[in-house]
Amino acid sequence: MKSNSELSSKPVIFSAEGTSSGYHFSTDGDLRITSWCEQIASLTGKTAPQVIGKKYWEAFPRIFSDEKDALRTVLETKHGIRLDRHKFDCLLGQIRADIKVDPVLEQEEVKMLDVTVTFETICPLSERFRELQQIVDIGKTASTLAHGVRNPLNAIKGSVVYLRDKYPDEPPLVEFLKIIEYEISRLDTFISRFLSTSVSEADLSDTDVNALMERINVVISFQARASHVHVVYEAGNIPTVKGNPFQIEQALLNVMNNALKAMSSGGLLRVRTFGEDIGGSGFVVIEVSDTGPGILTDRIGTVASRNAEGKGFGLFITHEILKHHGGHLQVESKKGAGTTMRLYLPC
Repeated sequence: MKSNSELSSKPVIFSAEGTSSGYHFSTDGDLRITSWCEQIASLTGKTAPQVIGKKYWEAFPRIFSDEKDALRTVLETKHGIRLDRHKFDCLLGQIRADIKVDPVLEQEEVKMLDVTVTFETICPLSERFRELQQIVDIGKTASTLAHGVRNPLNAIKGSVVYLRDKYPDEPPLVEFLKIIEYEISRLDTFISRFLSTSVSEADLSDTDVNALMERINVVISFQARASHVHVVYEAGNIPTVKGNPFQIEQALLNVMNNALKAMSSGGLLRVRTFGEDIGGSGFVVIEVSDTGPGILTDRIGTVASRNAEGKGFGLFITHEILKHHGGHLQVESKKGAGTTMRLYLPC
């Protein structure tokens, strides 16, 4: 006797959405689809207008029971069938589902068949496809954001030039306007490159991490002062790293900004650099420690995931930047005792 998997139709990929609930579709007496719910449309990637009127196995793997089509058996016997842990082929093996086929009778005749499928397992590739779709969505959003930033950026730049020309005899103001103008220029260059190339094609050069820290100190000094946070920098004797300075700076800023937000009522932010050898490979480590409330133990594994909300998304970007550079992010935290994050970059 052939197994269900041997008799099923070609392999399909099943989405993970809604796997805890049943999916429904109906057929007429000729086994042609008459209704197709939104959940099963999402599951199969085929919409109702595409499948209504077609034989059900043209849109869904054929369902067998005792070597016969289960739906045809229900038509003949006028009794429902329940198949527990029925097997379907997918691209990486098999998945299981509970299936229920019920006849809808009218004057002792089967008017239609109602099919309910509740999945127990899903195709492993479906999660990967979902992740890729999320990355595509992030890319589309980032591109839109990059275009949207340009106009206000030009307005800010014009204002900076006006203030610099109007108050040339105010040294502190002129100094900070130079910093603003420099950062605007770097951001504009980054946006131009972002829109014309991929992040993975970004220019890599010998980067002095300690020099980046000095520049970041100026950028966040006002925010730290407003939050009554004392910032301590400890620059170690470290080599340069091969990387994109702008991306590395953004990765570090994401972590430091999160730390400052965690200490809105004051605290200590300590940033230090040092070298570390891991498995025979040398790394430059940027350690950022705060005295904030810490992160719950069960959230540490998700703070840098693409599904995290709030500050987790910034850490996801940091994680991706470090990964692109051949490094990684390490998080240590204790509730009520602060958080330490280490950014590892290969020498």
